[in-house]
Amino acid sequence: CGRGCDIGAFFNSSDYLLEPAFATGRLTVVDNAVVARILVDDRGLASGVQYFDRHTKAERQVHGKRVVVGASCVDSTRILLNSKSERYPNGIGNGSDVIGRFLSEQIRFHMSGFVPELLGGPTQNDDGIGGAHIYMPRFVPAGGKGRDYLRGFGMQFWGFGAQSGAGFGSSLPGYGVELKKAIKRRYPALVALHPYGEVLPRRENRITVEGTPTDAYGVPIARIEYAIGENERKMAEAMYDTCEQILHEAKAEILPYKRGSLDVNGGAIHEHGTCRMGDDPKRSALNGFCQSHEVKNLFVVDGSSFPTAT
Repeated sequence: CGRGCDIGAFFNSSDYLLEPAFATGRLTVVDNAVVARILVDDRGLASGVQYFDRHTKAERQVHGKRVVVGASCVDSTRILLNSKSERYPNGIGNGSDVIGRFLSEQIRFHMSGFVPELLGGPTQNDDGIGGAHIYMPRFVPAGGKGRDYLRGFGMQFWGFGAQSGAGFGSSLPGYGVELKKAIKRRYPALVALHPYGEVLPRRENRITVEGTPTDAYGVPIARIEYAIGENERKMAEAMYDTCEQILHEAKAEILPYKRGSLDVNGGAIHEHGTCRMGDDPKRSALNGFCQSHEVKNLFVVDGSSFPTAT
């Protein structure tokens, strides 16, 4: 998540995936290509893809022995559902009617504060900690009791220290020189907590393309039907309890927040579940190798293959 760096010490797809692939001489990247559908042959196997040139809107096709889909959860699902044919009237590989269903995301919010040990300290070069965040895995509270919800949550720590910008200044009182002094004193001391809670997979949370408007290339767009439930609302209370406990134990000056508030659905951008893997072809679209149960040369390799957030 985030950009790489000049020396390649921070993972990014260009340095560690694309450049080595280019070096083999066997990779061709077609940019500005908007994929619409997966093509099938008379055996029911994937034979290639149909795509449109973003600038000219010309329709083109590319063929291959295997098709690997990795357009991220929402668009991969849209492509699969739009890949209808006489053999696959419900979308390619969707005889079980699970593709598009069980859409899951994560609930998330943010809490920040200033830790006393760093108040008034020198401004450090903290650029390197902006995206290489600390992670607190999911845990069971001491004694294992007291939870009234299923599953759990983890927590990321990012956007802290002396980063570019000081947006927290708008929440501080004062004006002029005194406000500038208050911002400068707190600038090195910011800590930020970002808990992510698992949403239970529900069949009715789904992506569809039936009856939707079409895009500029005449391809149906995705419709998203999604809502969280009581389990997630109970989990959110525990997430707030944990964040408050951490910041209070650190004796932090906590920035204003509204308990119970959550990011808008989709804000965590961790969508998954709509083309989930599993052993039972009646309840899943892919096997454990992200290979379609029904179309053996079709693979889906992004978050849509994950049944749950864990």
